[in-house]
Order: sequence, then C-alpha cells, then structure tokens
Amino acid sequence: MLKRYQVLLSDWLEDYVKLVAEKYDISVSAAIRVHLGIAILYVITALYPDYKPNLKNKELQELSKNAAIGDFKEVEFHQAMSKILFEARKAVEYRLSKGKELKKK
Repeated sequence: MLKRYQVLLSDWLEDYVKLVAEKYDISVSAAIRVHLGIAILYVITALYPDYKPNLKNKELQELSKNAAIGDFKEVEFHQAMSKILFEARKAVEYRLSKGKELKKK
C-alpha cells in the first residue's frame, strides 16, 4: 500500500529525479521510491554485514549502471525496479527486527 507524503527536494535533486522519471516513463514518486530502495540496501548491508540480501552489491551496481546508461528495455527496467524494492523491503524488515531486539536489551 502506498501512502502520500510531502517531500521537499532541492533544485538539483528535483532535476535528477525528473530526468530519471522522464527517461523511464515512470512517475516522480516511483523514481524516488526506487532510489530510496537502492539507498536502503546499501545502508543496511553496511550497518549489518551479517545481513545477506539476494541482491548483492555487485548486482545492484550493475543494475544501477545499466539504468544510468539506458541499457534496459522497459520490461527489464520494471523487473529490476521490482527486485530492488522487494529486497529493500526485506532489508527494512530485518533492520526493524534488529531494532526491536536492541530495545529489549
């Protein structure tokens, strides 16, 4: 389920997100979500080296690189986006479970 939030972006960030959204014919919200998912995967795997997502950093880098140079067909892009968001969700669930454990101690 999606929820609505107001997000304030600086001009340079807005320009970049709009560029990505237009390039892949997705909404600005979807562009923000996929970038946030990528960031979440990088941060959680750095904070918790024991967490091993099914999407390795090398594969994530390759997906990001292919997306940046436009080396994706539309279907491939949406599949990659889904995979990133799915893995980010699992990483967040892992992080939240660790946070609850830390509070109990």
